[in-house]
Amino acid sequence: MSFVRQIIKSTCRAVVPRRMFLTHGPRSPGEGKTPRCRHEVALTFDDGPDPDTTPRLLDLLDKHHVPATFFVIGEKAARHRDIVRRIVAAGHSLGNHSYSHSEPCKTSTKQFLDEIRRTQAFLEDLGNQPCTLVRPPKGVLSVGKQLGLWKQRMTIALWNTDPRDYLMQSQQQAAAWGAAYHPCAGDIVLLHDNHPWAGHIVEAVVSNSCHADRIRYVRLSDWL
Repeated sequence: MSFVRQIIKSTCRAVVPRRMFLTHGPRSPGEGKTPRCRHEVALTFDDGPDPDTTPRLLDLLDKHHVPATFFVIGEKAARHRDIVRRIVAAGHSLGNHSYSHSEPCKTSTKQFLDEIRRTQAFLEDLGNQPCTLVRPPKGVLSVGKQLGLWKQRMTIALWNTDPRDYLMQSQQQAAAWGAAYHPCAGDIVLLHDNHPWAGHIVEAVVSNSCHADRIRYVRLSDWL
């Protein structure tokens, strides 16, 4: 991330309401309208749905009763509608990850916003519920794209914890990260359900007895 983008992100985090720009959740038990547990953590998954890895991940989340947020790519969702319906039926939140996941620096503001509108309409029709969470590909936004999303009343949702599962090479590497992870209240963890390592990370995190009694998993929509 460039220095300028870091400054913009920090400024938005400080002055923009969470319903418009979300990079982390509540960091104290008293923040918000109701009392919260010490460690509320949101697991989020990008780049799906994938016909091989996403169903296995959903089985795992169901086994451990963990809610999550899935930022799906529109063209993939159109090919795998049953998986999207399963995500919604299981109580997870849906997020918009554009229609084609095109390279940000090669995508005009108009194309990007058109893809967001197209994906939003499709997901709301398929899931029969509002879908206003959006995560831009690679988390990259120009000022024009950012303002355009806010004009469409979208919530830009980024993250503050990234294990880079897309670069991992083995189950052991994924499990080691999950076992070493020390959750902080309000963490938004970035994972990718089109890679097999996300499931191994989740299994290691939720099975870690060191913080099992001090953590509650939530959907990003729970913080809005």
